[in-house]
Formats: sequence, structure tokens, C-alpha cells
Amino acid sequence: MTWNVWGRFGDRWLRRQRAIAETVRAQRPDFVALQETWRSDDQAQPRLLGFELGMTSVFAPSRMLRDPDPDVHLGLGILSRFPLWHVERHALSTGTVALRAEIRLGTESLHFITSCLDWEEDHQEQRFAQATSLAELVSELKARGDGVIVAGDLNAPPGGPELEPLLAVLEDCWQRQSYDGITYSSRNPYLGRGEWLEDHRIDYILANADPVTSRLTGFDEDHGSPPSDHYAVVADVPVA
Repeated sequence: MTWNVWGRFGDRWLRRQRAIAETVRAQRPDFVALQETWRSDDQAQPRLLGFELGMTSVFAPSRMLRDPDPDVHLGLGILSRFPLWHVERHALSTGTVALRAEIRLGTESLHFITSCLDWEEDHQEQRFAQATSLAELVSELKARGDGVIVAGDLNAPPGGPELEPLLAVLEDCWQRQSYDGITYSSRNPYLGRGEWLEDHRIDYILANADPVTSRLTGFDEDHGSPPSDHYAVVADVPVA
């Protein structure tokens, strides 16, 4: 599962937090990639979610929008139902990072990676460079014979040239679906109108295995409203 959870923006973030937890609980994922998740001096959203859902959690700061509260820092998070063997924050091109968690499944390793590429419309070259750095990391891990999943907000629609490096080494888990799977929708009341990525699928799960199914969630769990300005992507991917 991957979800850009929109930090603590808006005036109902506590209610959104509860709805995010309930949405994840209903999907029962083994792994969750979080973008625009947050940490303050005394608490962190991945830790709170992990405690409530019975999952291990990690957080890494990243280059993202500033939260209105200067004491809150946005970044990346991973939740896992399995113990994390190794965790590492990787620097990608132009200041963006990826968060990688290695999970041991028997004698095999699975690397679950999340990132959020640059969101600015004129940063196509930066996104391509970031995707290239991420693809190089994936290739190194695959060369060991390990499984790799990249889940995150890539801020590029399907067919965008920025995705080419990643799609050369991993499969898009949505590509066999019969509908477009828009994750950044103008139907979402939190989305600012006229944004350049509006009504596109920009959140992805990529893997070196074919998915069994994939779907969207996070539409109306907050008393009829979505818990975030992005919808979440869920994919059932065989890993062994």
C-alpha cells in the first residue's frame, strides 16, 4: 500500500489521522509506504499509526512542502507487519531521498522502498534524475537476487518520460487494470483547482513481480470526505 497522507494540512488533521488509520486497518496491508507523513519533537505519525495497527514503523525526513507548524517536519515513512532487518535513507539526485526497509522472508530478502519525487511542473529533468538514481539502487538490489518494491508519489502521470528509468527495471502494478486509477483527482475537495497534475495517476507501486490485483482506497472514510488530498494505492503482489 502507498499513500501520500498530506501531513497536518487543513483544519481537521486529527480527524483525518483517525480516518487514515481506519482505512489502512481495513486493507490489512503487509507494508505501507507513506509520503508527506510527519514528525514533531514529541511524536511521529508513522509511530502513532504503527502502534495503533500493530506494525513496525520508520521515518526519514525528506524535501517536501513545509508544514504550517514550524516544529513539524514532513518526510517519508514505512509501516511493516514484519520485523525490519535493515533500514537506510538513500540520497537521490537533486536533494530528494528514498527510504528503504529490508525484510527477511525466510532465506530471501525483500526491499520495500518509498520516495516522493519533485512536484514542481518545471522539474521534469530533476524527476528524471531522481528516478534514474532510484532505478540504479533497484538494479543493485535485484542483482543480489532480492525482491524489490518501490511505492510512492512519483509526481508524474503514466507515460511521462520521468518514469522510464524505473519502468526499465520494475513493472507497474497498475498496468493490467481496465480503468485509469486516478489518485490526484479534481473530485477530491482538498485538491486545489488547476494544478498541473490534476486528474492523473501519480502514485505507484512498482515491483519485480506481477500483481494479482490492485485498487484505490481512501475516498470517503473521513465522515464522507477523503482523509488526504491523494487516494491510496493497494496492490497484492507475490513476493516469494
